[in-house]
Amino acid sequence: MKRKIAIEDLFRIRLLGSPQIAPDGSRVVFVYKWIDAEKNKYFSNLWWVPFDGGEARPFTYGEWSDSYPRWSPDGKQIAFVSNRQKPKSQIYVIPADGGEARPVTNLEEGSIGEFAWSPDGTKIAFTYRETAPEWREEAIKQRKEKGLSNPPRVITRAYWRLDGDGAFVDQRYHLYVVDVRTGETKQLTKDPTYEEYSPTWSPDGKFIAFLSNRRPDPDNDPDRIDVWVLPAEGGEIRRVETPEGPKYTLRWSPDGRYLAYLGNPYPDDPYPRCDHLWRVSPEGGDATNLTPQLDNLIGVATLTDVREFGGGHALHWSADGQWLYFLVSERGGVYPYRIRVDGSHFEKLLEGDFEIADFTLAQGEHRCALLYGMPTAPHEVYAGTLRGNTLAIHPLTALNQPLLDEVEIVTPEEFEVEADDGVKIQGWLLKPPDFDPNRKYPTILMIHGGPHAQYGRVFFHEFQLTAAQGYVVAYTNPRGSWGYGEAFARAIKGDWGNRDFRDLMHVADYLASLPFVDANRMGVAGGSYGGYMTNWIVAHTDRFKAAITDRSVVNLVSMAGTSDFPMLPNRYWQGNFWDEPQKLWEQSPLAYAARIHTPLLIVHSEGDLRCPISEADQLFAALKRLGCTVVYVRYPQETSHGLSRSGPPDLRADRLKRYLEWWAKYLG
Repeated sequence: MKRKIAIEDLFRIRLLGSPQIAPDGSRVVFVYKWIDAEKNKYFSNLWWVPFDGGEARPFTYGEWSDSYPRWSPDGKQIAFVSNRQKPKSQIYVIPADGGEARPVTNLEEGSIGEFAWSPDGTKIAFTYRETAPEWREEAIKQRKEKGLSNPPRVITRAYWRLDGDGAFVDQRYHLYVVDVRTGETKQLTKDPTYEEYSPTWSPDGKFIAFLSNRRPDPDNDPDRIDVWVLPAEGGEIRRVETPEGPKYTLRWSPDGRYLAYLGNPYPDDPYPRCDHLWRVSPEGGDATNLTPQLDNLIGVATLTDVREFGGGHALHWSADGQWLYFLVSERGGVYPYRIRVDGSHFEKLLEGDFEIADFTLAQGEHRCALLYGMPTAPHEVYAGTLRGNTLAIHPLTALNQPLLDEVEIVTPEEFEVEADDGVKIQGWLLKPPDFDPNRKYPTILMIHGGPHAQYGRVFFHEFQLTAAQGYVVAYTNPRGSWGYGEAFARAIKGDWGNRDFRDLMHVADYLASLPFVDANRMGVAGGSYGGYMTNWIVAHTDRFKAAITDRSVVNLVSMAGTSDFPMLPNRYWQGNFWDEPQKLWEQSPLAYAARIHTPLLIVHSEGDLRCPISEADQLFAALKRLGCTVVYVRYPQETSHGLSRSGPPDLRADRLKRYLEWWAKYLG
């Protein structure tokens, strides 16, 4: 008989990622990440599995962080990024038939971004951001040994830090090329005002295209990104004429005729927008939107606690340059699509109750590797075979099966609620494993962050854990979520706490009407924007018996100037945070704190740069002065906004324990 899932099972989940199929389609290399509970650390290595079936095996070893594997064009080598020289990270190359990995770069401490093999396999283009000398680990250690203080940071730019990344001040990613045989490295771009990303080689290996915002003040004009081309040996860069706007994931076609990228042509109003797939000649001037009919996000928008948010923007050319393959988020799932380079034959290749978080194509195109996740199982590596416009898939790994064989997993039940304006709101219910339809259960409404993201068809350890403790767990995608069209997502742009609040109250009404739900024992919780909505809800209704607000937005006026992305005036939000703060304050939950009567648990991290810790400080101080029932759990500096997904393992477990204790106290 299976047992109930527990907090400690979080440590047993194997986190797979980045499945890379060999050029000849014979096998798949992927990232295998695990938690060492005793050492309280994450480690990752490369594993491989035959495409035609067989046991998955380790390919690299050691307590490192090996990531971002990429096959050489001839399939004889695999390049990857590793921190084996910690605190330095380097690009390594290992023979595909096994052997010793060797570093091909000799970089100072810093951050390696994206990289790409040259078509002949002799060079690798990559982006890299150097850590300023005074902030490298050795310099900090020497100051500490001498009893010296750390120096001040002199900040001159609006964008100088990033949650989970820390303060990089003036350092930016630049483009480099390294010779794989000799290790000779050449920096191709150096201007400190700008940064470069998404390098891609021309098929003849003579040029590298990349994306960059080279406006006079890129921090204050962030979404005017252009395509650029420069000689692979270095030299003058050339702008490729394309529509202004944000751009991602640049890819040169194998026949050299086109560059493809994802983006939208709205530099002054870019978010939330459905990014489309564009095609342009390397000479520029003929950019074409290949997917004007697409009314959903290209990319991975689903939230879960068994991988980092998002899976990047997978985009692949077929070997003959006639097709482009990509992923689309819709109705809680993520599915592979393809389209011909002339814009015809727009095809969805898979449908079902799952998400594809990443995928790659073999050179022959008829074989692919996929990262496949389900509501009842964490992600595994799958093989795909394309026959015409039909993609047949089967699992290659079952590395989480030992845990799934041991614990009882609940299958979510999908529901739909009609809002007052007739729009359907999709959601899912998790019932306790020993569910009795004749009983009434305490019920918790979970609200996702973003706000422009989605809950959906993936495994969520926290939700399964909560249901196992005897709660009905409901999660849903109100207005603002991705997956239901651009208008659905944009319905709350600059107007939180209005349409989204009403959608969530319709869902709460639906839950209260269910015969197995105890309407007097309902809770509400969420993180980030979900924390904002939790704050807003308890300030506008007393229908919930308890609430938890996690890494939340409390005061839009203060957050607009303290977040890692300082607010641009009159863009997403009306006004600004210095002399036109009225709209921001009106939509801040803090403005309504005196209305809060619901017992509230506040969870926040001192290292959170997205929603700074001052947000939680303000809410807690206000509620204490108001005499409310409130507890504040403040996690230390080594945590960030992503504590629940990628924070220190022991603190992730501690957070779950405190959640369950709060629910037991007020709903149990």
